[in-house]
Amino acid sequence: MRKVFFFLLLAWGVMAVTVTAQPLQIEVFDVTQSKVVKTVPLDEKTKSEALKLVKSTNALYPKLNPTPKTGFMLKVPLEPEENIDTIVLKQTVKQVIFIFPEGEKPYLLIFNEKEQPMFYYFSEDFTEFLEMLGIKR
Repeated sequence: MRKVFFFLLLAWGVMAVTVTAQPLQIEVFDVTQSKVVKTVPLDEKTKSEALKLVKSTNALYPKLNPTPKTGFMLKVPLEPEENIDTIVLKQTVKQVIFIFPEGEKPYLLIFNEKEQPMFYYFSEDFTEFLEMLGIKR
């Protein structure tokens, strides 16, 4: 079950959907329900808040299994791509998936140049970002 879920997570993260004349969307994925439960248009303010979180990456996620059992994830597309240069992350980022497991510190997922998943902790406060999206934690 975990392998299937992780595969779906990776497919969801890699999958690019091109829609003409539609604003980019932030997708809220409920882990327990295994589905997208909300979409929010990506505007400059939410993109800026998401980038603050990404730019605060400070450590690799150490656990072997990064798939949470409960909580939610936010998939944020970044168009145009953003160059990120932190202590642990130096690359161009097309999208980021923020993972908010219940009862644990949140972390994020970024696919590297070879489309391999890389998980990182971030240090910036995420409260304002979640409030902008209308999400309560």
